[in-house]
Amino acid sequence: MNEIGLKKGAYRPTKESVTFFKTQNDFREWLEKNHETATELIVGFYKVNSGKPSMVWSESVDQALCFGWIDGVRKSIDEESYCIRFTPRRSNSIWSEINIKKVEKLTKAGLMKPAGLKLFSLRKEHKSGIYSYENDEAFLDKSYEAQLRANKMAWDFFIKQAPSYRKAVARWIMSAKQEQTRLARLMKTINVSEQQKRLTDGGFARLRGGGDIHYPL
Repeated sequence: MNEIGLKKGAYRPTKESVTFFKTQNDFREWLEKNHETATELIVGFYKVNSGKPSMVWSESVDQALCFGWIDGVRKSIDEESYCIRFTPRRSNSIWSEINIKKVEKLTKAGLMKPAGLKLFSLRKEHKSGIYSYENDEAFLDKSYEAQLRANKMAWDFFIKQAPSYRKAVARWIMSAKQEQTRLARLMKTINVSEQQKRLTDGGFARLRGGGDIHYPL
């Protein structure tokens, strides 16, 4: 079964074709050695319920920012793991509000490297802070997905919906700029899914059909 927000495509990653890091420090060491010469790296992540040590997505983004790299689309590997493609960031790329704040914190902590600081200084004003997330293929953060899974009735209904619907809901939740708003949207999704109903075009997707519920943003 596809993960939330998984984009269908011909390429199907395997554990043998990706690189797993147990900690963010391990990923940082790789970036330190390769960020200037490598053109991409497919990074694997183990899910919490796998019981295997793994760097989490938010940690990987922090380290990528430090060296001027950016995360891409998430793809499922199997039931216990997924992967994300990391590449050097382009000078004209979009900077989300969340990542701008991350860079500020990383700079204060003394973790930003020259390559990351250079890319950050080159950002365009009209492409900064206009989105909460940079990746159009937004997916639920692990902690958010865990809350949805915790409600069995809601999860069972939600995961049976079409991938396009799940992806739209994930993007709607994660695109909110404020944590409070993201959590409120998550709670709406859980409550409505528990009733065996779907959210509809309340600003995140144009989805219509019998039994759907409309929520304004």
